[in-house]
Amino acid sequence: MNILYLSSEAVPFAKTGGLGDVAGVLPRLLAQSANVSLMLPDYMTESIKGSGAVVVDRFSLAVGAQDFEAVIKKAVVAPGFSVYFIANERLFGREGLYGDAAGDYADNFIRFLFFQKAVTEHISRERLSFDIIHCNDWQTALVPLFVKMQPQPESQRRAKTVFSIHNLGYQGIFPPASFAESGLPGQLFSPEYLEFYGNLNCMKAGIIFSDRLVTVSPTYAREIVGAEKGFGLDGLLTKFSSKLSGILNGVDYSLWDPRNDPFIETRYSSTSLAGKKKNKQALYGELGIAAAVDAPLLVMISRISAQKGVDLLLELLPVLLQEDVHFIFLGVGDRAWTGELDDEARRFPQRMTFLNCFDEKMAHRLEAAADILFMPSAYEPCGLNQIYSLRYGTVPVVRATGGLEDSVQEFDPLTLQGTGFKFSGGDAAGTMAVIRRALRMFADRDLWRKLQENGMGMDFSWNRVVPHYLELYKKMLLEDTQHG
Repeated sequence: MNILYLSSEAVPFAKTGGLGDVAGVLPRLLAQSANVSLMLPDYMTESIKGSGAVVVDRFSLAVGAQDFEAVIKKAVVAPGFSVYFIANERLFGREGLYGDAAGDYADNFIRFLFFQKAVTEHISRERLSFDIIHCNDWQTALVPLFVKMQPQPESQRRAKTVFSIHNLGYQGIFPPASFAESGLPGQLFSPEYLEFYGNLNCMKAGIIFSDRLVTVSPTYAREIVGAEKGFGLDGLLTKFSSKLSGILNGVDYSLWDPRNDPFIETRYSSTSLAGKKKNKQALYGELGIAAAVDAPLLVMISRISAQKGVDLLLELLPVLLQEDVHFIFLGVGDRAWTGELDDEARRFPQRMTFLNCFDEKMAHRLEAAADILFMPSAYEPCGLNQIYSLRYGTVPVVRATGGLEDSVQEFDPLTLQGTGFKFSGGDAAGTMAVIRRALRMFADRDLWRKLQENGMGMDFSWNRVVPHYLELYKKMLLEDTQHG
């Protein structure tokens, strides 16, 4: 099986979020069972420069009213796994992947239209043959449409397309003038196709023209066909629900495991949980926190946004900080809410620490030191921190939505089954009641240790996820053979 995996980011080459994690691991593991090519823009990062990629194609490409040079570079990373970088310094040689401190780049549509056109042009020029073309989010959502409408070699016309939705909240919506720059037939700018309340919606192309749709958790797949979490596309997703499924993301335990984590003070496991207290002591010393080490430490590692439930957190804080806890928030985002979090930390310095930054190493140290992780996300397609927390013996308290619902099982003290605590809706009083239940459980050391051991024994590794994607691909190819 020959698989082409398209993404706007992938670790270790370029990353802003969860998509980069998925695209950095999934194709590499798929390559153990298939021939896989990963294609992404050349952002000229140090890891891309050091990849050993060599130029394999070069051509001029018209995008809108402009001509751009496309340079295609290829690196063979492992047997059966190659990475292609689509290069144009004017478009991708910038500070950020999608924007800078001032916001999103104004020409993002052109940038990723170029990327997608360059990919399909290179495939056509080199007569490359793929059984599966797997696209991800709006930055690659036009490719299923291009594959179906553009003249392609006979072998390429047989390719089946998969479109993954990592977060429906980001759809690639641009002014109507962008449609003219796309070069697509005029009839496609209609509500039935790519038009969305007068604008161009890139994600609609992936939903409509792909052969299969995948989201990053089964619950999220069910949620996005409803109005509350469908972001205006629930009707369209309902129409195409027969080709929609959800596969829960995996995590990379080579990076996130307290037994081998290089960023934490003391390594530990489920049989040596005393190391967790040592990590809390080290963290308190590092941050100058005077709180009692035996009192529970509750943390939130999150972007400061409505999606992440920061509005609910701010409503809870005056009550939460009356409890015998210390609360640490790590993250950046919305400026107004950043100010409110800072104000609360100043009001309750003995109870709250606010780390207004993005610090990957600190995230590891918080997971290792914390007793409870709080994730009140309004919606969460998959979520990773709750899964990391389970491995670190940090008990998650989460809103029952998306991947949080799928990855955390409510703890039952009678059966001793379960891995955390869940709440529904955004009611502050109800949420606080669940947090208090967790705090009471923390006081029972035997129950709490059992809860920690349950979580640490869970396996959300990518090796358990890859077979689901291979099964999906094979089913698609088998259907094509049967129909043929």
